[in-house]
Amino acid sequence: MCTDVQKGYFRLTRPPDATKIRPKLVLVEALKFVQVSSKDYNFKTDQLKSIRQDMTIQNIEDELSVQVYEYHARLALCNRDMAELNLCLTKLHCLYGNKRNGGHHGEFAAYDILLSAIQDKNTELMSKLGRLSSDLKQQETVKHAKEVAHSIQTGNYASFFKLYKVAPNLNGYLMCLCFEKMRFEGLKCMAKAYATKIPVKYVSKILGFAAVDGSVDWLKSHGAVLSSFENGEMALLPKDSTALVSKPELAADGIRAFQAR
Repeated sequence: MCTDVQKGYFRLTRPPDATKIRPKLVLVEALKFVQVSSKDYNFKTDQLKSIRQDMTIQNIEDELSVQVYEYHARLALCNRDMAELNLCLTKLHCLYGNKRNGGHHGEFAAYDILLSAIQDKNTELMSKLGRLSSDLKQQETVKHAKEVAHSIQTGNYASFFKLYKVAPNLNGYLMCLCFEKMRFEGLKCMAKAYATKIPVKYVSKILGFAAVDGSVDWLKSHGAVLSSFENGEMALLPKDSTALVSKPELAADGIRAFQAR
């Protein structure tokens, strides 16, 4: 029996050595150690994978398992680690099947919905939505994720950025991956819909920018033609911008980079 709280992950190539496997009580302490550690993501992931491995070997699938996978999923999400996030979500889906395991099913069902939506996997999305229980459908975080998914599917950029402002849990982290796509959609729509100058301040707000300066740089890099009103306030010239609006090669949003991880 191993009593080491800190233990690195090693891929098994032979039957596990029982003297190197930590029992549940030690794994509880190991999780606490990772949670309070100030080390970087790679270190924490290594420790968590080691905890998961020891649990798998001992067929531990209970509240502790849920805690480990939920913590790792949140950590992976914040660090945009697609591979680990998907692994954790898949395992959690199985663990939630036993209601005695507890956990935050609604929170992670929402992340699962958002992942499919931002990657335009509509068939997969519809399948996930169809499997939601009536209880999950009533949870606010799931309702939010469904509304976000709908805004992405319909290109409703105004609704998308309003929803971002009220995103629960870590929904906003996933929504950030769709900013480029939704902003570009919004710019194209505004350039076609408006006949007169549009205040850049307004455009900035609608497209979810924290500051006008950031929106100015983004608009210019995407071919928007800017001018100003008589009072000096910056304005977007929609008619002049319509034919010039384009998506820079380097701005192929965070989704592609996220998928490649």
